[in-house]
Amino acid sequence: MNTKTLFPLVCLVMLVSAAWGHADDQYAPVQPFLNRYCVNCHGATKQKGEVRLDDMAEIDGALWSDIYDQIHDANMPPEDARQPSANERADIAGLVLQISRDEAFSISTGYRRLNRREFRNTVRDLLGLKPGIYDPASRVFKDDVDGGFDTNADELVISNELLLEYLESAEHSLRMALFLEDLTPPVTRVVDFKPGRLQGGDRRFTTNKKKSTVLRGSGQYYASEGARRVTIAGNYRITVNAAGVDRNNYGRMKFPPASGPIRMGIGTRLDSEGQQSTSNLAESFDLQDGEFKDYSVVVWLENGAYPWVGFLNGAGKPASSIRQAIRQRKVDPKEVSPKNYLGPGVEVTGFRVEGPLDPDWPPKTYRTVFQTDEMPDFGNAEVRASLIERFLTRAFRRPATEQDVKDYLEYLNRQYQQTSDWHEAFIKTFAAVMASHDFLYIKEEIGPLPPFELASRLSYFLWSTMPDTELFQLASSGRILNAEVYAAQVDRMLHDRRTDEFVRGFATQWLSLDLLGTMPPDIKDRRYAAYHKSKYEAAFRSETLHFFRHVLFENQPVGDFLDSDYVIINNTLADVYKLPFEGGSEFQRVSLPKGSVRGGLLGHGSILALTSNGVETLPVTRGHWILDELLGTPPPAPPEEVPALVPDLNGVDTPRDQLVRHRKAPACFECHKQMDPLGLALESFDVIGRHRTKYETGPKIDPSGEMFGTRFEDVTELREILRSQEDQFAKSLIVKLAEYAKGRRLNRRDLDLVDQVAAKSKADEYRFESMLRHLLMSNLMSER
Repeated sequence: MNTKTLFPLVCLVMLVSAAWGHADDQYAPVQPFLNRYCVNCHGATKQKGEVRLDDMAEIDGALWSDIYDQIHDANMPPEDARQPSANERADIAGLVLQISRDEAFSISTGYRRLNRREFRNTVRDLLGLKPGIYDPASRVFKDDVDGGFDTNADELVISNELLLEYLESAEHSLRMALFLEDLTPPVTRVVDFKPGRLQGGDRRFTTNKKKSTVLRGSGQYYASEGARRVTIAGNYRITVNAAGVDRNNYGRMKFPPASGPIRMGIGTRLDSEGQQSTSNLAESFDLQDGEFKDYSVVVWLENGAYPWVGFLNGAGKPASSIRQAIRQRKVDPKEVSPKNYLGPGVEVTGFRVEGPLDPDWPPKTYRTVFQTDEMPDFGNAEVRASLIERFLTRAFRRPATEQDVKDYLEYLNRQYQQTSDWHEAFIKTFAAVMASHDFLYIKEEIGPLPPFELASRLSYFLWSTMPDTELFQLASSGRILNAEVYAAQVDRMLHDRRTDEFVRGFATQWLSLDLLGTMPPDIKDRRYAAYHKSKYEAAFRSETLHFFRHVLFENQPVGDFLDSDYVIINNTLADVYKLPFEGGSEFQRVSLPKGSVRGGLLGHGSILALTSNGVETLPVTRGHWILDELLGTPPPAPPEEVPALVPDLNGVDTPRDQLVRHRKAPACFECHKQMDPLGLALESFDVIGRHRTKYETGPKIDPSGEMFGTRFEDVTELREILRSQEDQFAKSLIVKLAEYAKGRRLNRRDLDLVDQVAAKSKADEYRFESMLRHLLMSNLMSER
């Protein structure tokens, strides 16, 4: 058996180094030039901006492109350093431009590890596991990505420990899919659990009766019997007989819900060995007080999962409320005790589980894993070889070779010799397949992508998972290389629900929404009590993702990200933004009045909160965010010798005063003169995105400033200036989309293609879906 095929220690060899050994002498003058003018600040002992230029073999295509810009535009060397002559600068700039466009020197071999999101989705699709409470990636460490997207190949390193985690996760996922203890068809069963013996939640807020249980706390309750876990994955009907009770046990003292219906939830839960239990709410129901009736929901239960019932809108800390009422002498401690809470609750008198409903045979996961509608005859050698070949082809996302099949058949036979169980041997073998580099890595060679690689590029970009059956078939026939066929696939995939993986994956990282909530305001600070109580954070994140979807799928101009006359909000955000709104919790498009401070991303609570630290706003961070995320022109990192800006906690100085002093330092002036006016314009919003006109300490906020030589008085005028930069924004967005798709920074040749996509998009008024189509149809997508 070829062990390196199954348990690789993957070593990704860069073609750059080898290429320089055969480089033409035309590039020879470049290194002496770098040594003379650049290496003093970017060499072995010192790397300003974390850039090192003393070894040309270690410079990638994106950095060559940056070097060209610096030399060609005479930005480097700095003014106080030794300068090349005009002819010398022009000659070297020309050579560097050639290098930045030369595939042999600027593009590494296309080996990229699946990130955690892609691994999760690929395992589910490969094994036929439904998206539910089981997470195939729960046993795998989170990706450690310092910058850029989680598709960046340079950031997706691997280790022996990570490989072992992949192996463990693969085997556990296979056992979730191939769950049968014996290969006999399942039958539908009905199990009535004893409603008086429900457990879970907080026992202080639970009343167990002989034939019922009253749930008064907010926890999840489930059957106490050991048989509550299902052994056959499938759809199950969960029926609970319940009513709302004890609303008025405390007379004038009311506990939640003081008004409106008592709400009951039914959900599913899965306990995993060594892992935290996971659960999902399947459906909620409004109960009638004192009127018992059946409430049912059909849910998917995985092997080992079980149902729960809960009281969704009950009191969070009833005992504390009772103690406070006693201290305030609102109730008699002889009549009311925090140790025996009898407030409103859900009384459950019946708890039934029926299933699996209409059981498939073989189960769907078996049909998906083995690609057959009949339970395979594992004892047949030809069948075993066929099963191995089919699984390898899907797992590797390319046709399995004869050597692939031979290697894994040998491994399968060895596993059978140890277990005498073909079912178990297949689980072990397929787990090894899913821990191999052929499964864990997306592999692309330099130049135009062949059919299977193109199918994977498209699928992982839009769906963050492996190609589906239709894409596989088109890749197998080679028809996916036909422009019309490919265009039809782009259209099909863009309108598939799985494209939401692109929305969440790209938008969350592009806009740094993954940082939202890392520095929330203090829960004890009354000024921001609504942030926690009304769950602003979740509403902020949803708003931005809904806005992204709207601009994309309604094919709006991408300039709407910079400035728009509408928002996508619900009642929670309408309250935060002080906007008229007649809807409820569902997000809706709402037109803005003229001159509104909202509109575009700069009015989103998510952006304003994540560019604050929960205590104070951060004008420099906000200004940097605009330059980086919106315009693609991030200023360089501050020099190490410059001290950090210390906030004035006494409120004597405004942030504008502090930044004026900070800019007096010569090393700070150039960058801060760009960032500060933008961030100070957003001082009109506090740390959780609420609009304000003055600071709490008294001074009036001055949001005026200048950008691109144009004065603005407030954030509304700033947004208008930004909207005038739609060309630059669109190009920056295309670059980010391409880097997300390709898993690497772009080189100069790529940027030439970006210009072509931008030109076509401008003719379509930069409408987002049209722009995305132009990108998908360009060589940026079809080439490494």
